[in-house]
Amino acid sequence: MSKGSYMKLRNFLIIFALVLLAPLAAQANPVPSQTFTVYVPLVSVPGTPSGITSPTSLAVQAASHLGGAGDDLAAGVAIAPDGSVIVAGTLPGYQPPGVSPTTLLNGTNGWLLRLAPTGQLRSATRLGANITGLAMSPAGLLVACGDFGLAALPPEATSLHWHHALGQGRRCAVGTDGSSALLVGNEVAVFSADGTAQGRWSAGVGTTNDLVVDSAHEQVIVTGFKQVNNNLQIPFIRAYSYTGMLRWQSYDFAADTPNVGTADTRGERLALGQDGMLYLAGSINGGTGASIFVRDPKDASQSATDRLVVTDKYTNPFNVGSIKMLWLGRFDPADGTLIVGQSLLTRRSDDRGNSISAGAMAAGRDGTLYLVGQAFAALANRDQGRINGMPVGSYGGGDAYVLVLTPDFRQRQLWLAWSGTDGSRGGAVGLVVSDTTVAMVAQVSVGAFVSHNALQAAPGGGSDAYVAIWQR
Repeated sequence: MSKGSYMKLRNFLIIFALVLLAPLAAQANPVPSQTFTVYVPLVSVPGTPSGITSPTSLAVQAASHLGGAGDDLAAGVAIAPDGSVIVAGTLPGYQPPGVSPTTLLNGTNGWLLRLAPTGQLRSATRLGANITGLAMSPAGLLVACGDFGLAALPPEATSLHWHHALGQGRRCAVGTDGSSALLVGNEVAVFSADGTAQGRWSAGVGTTNDLVVDSAHEQVIVTGFKQVNNNLQIPFIRAYSYTGMLRWQSYDFAADTPNVGTADTRGERLALGQDGMLYLAGSINGGTGASIFVRDPKDASQSATDRLVVTDKYTNPFNVGSIKMLWLGRFDPADGTLIVGQSLLTRRSDDRGNSISAGAMAAGRDGTLYLVGQAFAALANRDQGRINGMPVGSYGGGDAYVLVLTPDFRQRQLWLAWSGTDGSRGGAVGLVVSDTTVAMVAQVSVGAFVSHNALQAAPGGGSDAYVAIWQR
């Protein structure tokens, strides 16, 4: 056979094989019926762990509803150096049991409740008309934001260090050096530990969803999303000096950049872990393979799949359709380099993908990642879940949940639906982790959640705020 004939035969066999195998590949990995035409699924590496811990159980020290007869909103939670847990929320008409509240900044419906780790109420403070965020430095500087702007308080939360009225605060954060940052609209204001203004500047083009203060590098890091064209949103992570100078950007590509994906993608929540690393919870409307999260955050021409950990069907985004799923990542805060990432979704009974959202996240000194939010039917082994030995209630249309991932993202140490009575519904919105304790705050919209050593064992009416505390 001549060389030319051989090449023709080889090319024919290659094309024949591709045509023959394409339908089988499509059947094994269905293409979501969205706006893209090419989908490269992430494939689990043989021999990797399943990622499932079963059965799932947790013992809580305290768990309580919080609120009166109207709709109540949880906002955040912090742990003081003495172990007290401070819960922030907007609780109209609330009457704290057994203590006389302190009132600051014309406080009405904004509340700071200071609890013992076992649930007893130590003090209560009215602060403004609403509270939207809460954070505490390792030294105990407590910052809260809301309609009053930004306020700094001692860990007892019964007096003010300083206060800046800057408008309705959306999110707030504090660093290890006591520097704090407030998000008002799409502007960031930064203050030193003593309340001295350091800068106020725009967070850039797009919508900013969250921020952290990285004191080790004297910078504020923000995340959110921008509309790059009529059909696509992409996320951004941006780091600024305290005075507003842009330091670095990740995923913040121009509209005409190739390989930015075709699935709407956003940065939702940030955390600066006790390990000093930066953590992102991003959302994807569709599959990861169609999103920017399969690309390197610094160079969209480069793949990031070598850093994406896939363990089972809850981290492998196949058969997803148009759901809103999560993507989790660890980054170097010095320059925004991606270290490791993972997709996260839930599964319906027919194994189709389902939606999950992030409310808050935190990381321990060893890089163990904690995440809370709302999950739709159903997370892995949902009905095997136990809280203080009691089974979680039947699914009611949206579960608050807590997830704990090992530092390498290869094992779920815990993934638990936070349901109490059958048909209860809600979502977790706040989380904090110390060396010994984890505390979560959530919204209960229907039914009741688990109670233990409770200030308030049953919901007060409307939607309720909720807190749960347990040992690491």
